[in-house]
Amino acid sequence: MTLQRLLLMLSLAAPIPVLAASCLHYSGDPITLTGKVKLQTFFGPPNYGENPDTDSRETQAILLLEKPICVEANPKDYEEAEQNQREITLVPQGKENLKVYEGKQIMVQGTLYHAFTGHHHTPVLIEIRHIENAHK
Repeated sequence: MTLQRLLLMLSLAAPIPVLAASCLHYSGDPITLTGKVKLQTFFGPPNYGENPDTDSRETQAILLLEKPICVEANPKDYEEAEQNQREITLVPQGKENLKVYEGKQIMVQGTLYHAFTGHHHTPVLIEIRHIENAHK
């Protein structure tokens, strides 16, 4: 391989870290996302849809993003990288009634984490620190 080809290959690979730097991170500092809220019902315990007649139902608030996001992996906490995420589960810290935001454009601030139980129905979730209507 000639030196010119090697330099060309390295220069083509250079933009990859720049793209990765634009991805969001799990945990850490709070981030702000905006989107529209939809309530969605999923199968729950005991079998999460394998036995629809006996499985419970779980309704969750899902944030529909206008533009997809990516989240970098966090190997320390076994959180996988995710690309092109357009749906994020909203997770209240307390007894917030997310039904009041159904169908509305909102702005939410919080920390991201990766799904790790059968109750998590999107790969990425956001634990809410602050939520409000985006159009006041």
